[in-house]
Amino acid sequence: MFSLKPVCLVLNLCADYNTRTMRAALPPLKLGNSICALKADGGECKAIYTRYYFNIQTRQCEMFEYGGCYGNENNFLTLEECQERCLRRNLEHGLFFSPQSLFSTEKPNFCFMEQDPGICRGYFSRYFYNKESQQCEKFKYGGCLGNQNNFKALEECQIACQDNCNHYSSTFLSHQTLSGASNQVLSMFLEPPPLPSLCMTPADRGLCKANEKRFFYDHSTGRCHPFSYSGCGGNENNFTSKNSCLRTCKKGRGINSANKGLLKIKRKRKKQPVKETEDEIIIERI
Repeated sequence: MFSLKPVCLVLNLCADYNTRTMRAALPPLKLGNSICALKADGGECKAIYTRYYFNIQTRQCEMFEYGGCYGNENNFLTLEECQERCLRRNLEHGLFFSPQSLFSTEKPNFCFMEQDPGICRGYFSRYFYNKESQQCEKFKYGGCLGNQNNFKALEECQIACQDNCNHYSSTFLSHQTLSGASNQVLSMFLEPPPLPSLCMTPADRGLCKANEKRFFYDHSTGRCHPFSYSGCGGNENNFTSKNSCLRTCKKGRGINSANKGLLKIKRKRKKQPVKETEDEIIIERI
């Protein structure tokens, strides 16, 4: 029998109470390719093609609408192609993770690149991972070129590059004691993924004079509403369909139910005495 000790009501992933303590968190994201950290980019043209991109916040390949030109390389014709490029390393173990794998600190190579403002003369606030301070920090980006250690939102940088022990330190772990029963359930409640920063911005009609129907996410109501877009300028809280708006901003975020977005971790113990490091952890969606 061993006990799980709560740490000031939150799970401190970096604390080493003892080797018998089962500390739970989402496994660190191991990107199969650095392009998988790029944000979905519909490009500058106005066609509507169904494509797939890897979302580092939900850790899934998701559908988005591509305009037909420009954009970036996180753009795949099929769901399978996206999963093969971006999820292969995470799916090697299926849904089973050993306690050691939960705390791997491996980071993508681009996290170790120096901040690069590029060669243009814009003045945009971006974030990069500073390998010296081991923190995500703000810098000014010129608007073109540079490198992939460049994120529009702080939370995107933290998820891709910063240690999980910092990012998930607010994870709440219920105070329970595990006994030697044949089947035991450890209920762990994780905060839902943070709302993408673009979903927090107000509707912006833009600078031109067209009158195109678009949708924006209103974070105060939790709904996507139509608005009239001028055709240029504006911000990223701008979707060509209500479904694409909901997929980006509302997916997995329970508003009316406290149980949505929670994970249940079922711990199975083999009948024969085994070391704790050999126990299987099965992650199931409630």
